[in-house]
Amino acid sequence: MKKIFLLAFALFAFISISQAQVAVGINFQSSDTFITVGTDPNNEFFGEARLGIGHDIGLELMGAYNFVRKSEVNAYVGVGLGLLGDHHHKHHDDHNDIYVAIPVGVLITPFNTKNLGFLVEAAPVFANHNDSYLRGGVGVKYTFR
Repeated sequence: MKKIFLLAFALFAFISISQAQVAVGINFQSSDTFITVGTDPNNEFFGEARLGIGHDIGLELMGAYNFVRKSEVNAYVGVGLGLLGDHHHKHHDDHNDIYVAIPVGVLITPFNTKNLGFLVEAAPVFANHNDSYLRGGVGVKYTFR
């Protein structure tokens, strides 16, 4: 737990030093709820750190590519590496330490400022012990510009 807080602190420090555009959000997934911090989701390539707060605290690092970039809609595909806190929605007592996710999603920014967006995402998750499943969810993202 101490390592996760240290990693989150280092991530915030790195983002503030680089003075990059930062996006924060919350994703309500079928397997967990994630608080997210990442780079600008309108870039061709973007990254995100996801802190799972549902069952156990977990961390997922995700990198993605926007294959559709429009003024109001972005569609992306990525790869995520998860550490701790992965719970299969049917096996709540099963705890996996490492998993890989392949998120595919759409971010919709319907307002003129383009800071606030809504997302829909699905991801096959490949966990150790052959415990794979498909998770899906919705979320809200705000980009500080």
